Amino acid sequence: MTTQDRPVVCVSYLAAAELWSVPKFPAPNHGAEILTTEESIAADGPMTAAVLAALDVPTLLVANRIGNDDVGERVGRWLQQHQVPSTAVVSTDVTTPKIVVVADGRDTRTWFAHLLGITDELSHSDLSPIATASMVYLDAYRLIETAALRVVRAARDCGTELLVNLGGSPLSDALRIELAGYRNLIIQTNVDDESRSAVPEVTKQLLTETSARWVVVTAGAYGASAASRERIVTTPAFRVQVRHTHCAGAAFSGGLLYGLRYGMSIERSLLLATASGALRCVRHQNAPLPTLLELESVIASLARTSSN
Repeated sequence: MTTQDRPVVCVSYLAAAELWSVPKFPAPNHGAEILTTEESIAADGPMTAAVLAALDVPTLLVANRIGNDDVGERVGRWLQQHQVPSTAVVSTDVTTPKIVVVADGRDTRTWFAHLLGITDELSHSDLSPIATASMVYLDAYRLIETAALRVVRAARDCGTELLVNLGGSPLSDALRIELAGYRNLIIQTNVDDESRSAVPEVTKQLLTETSARWVVVTAGAYGASAASRERIVTTPAFRVQVRHTHCAGAAFSGGLLYGLRYGMSIERSLLLATASGALRCVRHQNAPLPTLLELESVIASLARTSSN
């Protein structure tokens, strides 16, 4: 198996997602009208795998089981639709995990998760595919940290390049210890738009606490940056009409992994990532994920705008 034939292995939990839009969050003991509802997937790992599949990158999603229920059937259809191979199997012993994400007109997002048994499921997942992976993507949320630590150990044992997505959470002591000295590492995290001024400090801290080659931080409408110990690369956000932001960070990760996997510069990889995140925000949940040609078109439009 050549390097280009080896898949990017994405490890995360797999759940059905419902997206609700409300005008504003209600006060305690009050309600709010739901303006729209959409169905999607969670967490970031499954969407990252789907983005890579749309870019014709071999990929594999390592995730928990799903139930033999209506919600599980919907999740299974989503995986088939996006041609995402997965270790997730259907079982009568579990109920399909679910998450509800509520967004209001003030760009506030709150989520409610029903993920009973997820950590235990992932802690017993088969990690042998990591041995033949070209790269590994890992959602290292606090919610599933015990399972995530196991993935870090497996990737280190194989010397595989690892992208750890913190999802905006601080680096925990347990994860910092597990990542200590691991140089074949990229860390991705995010800050809210209003906290964009914190990006340099977040970057500096993660570079200090780990041996990561790159720390990548996204800041919504204010673009993204990638920092090593020698330099910092930034890219602006593409100006688009945002329809939603669900899994925009995952789409960004997919574009970033694509560029890095094919040996592109960090500048080019960051552009692909930002274009992928932007197109995720403008499309309906059931719309096809972008092709490489579409990402290149978005990048070209930025170049034309900059030259005017």
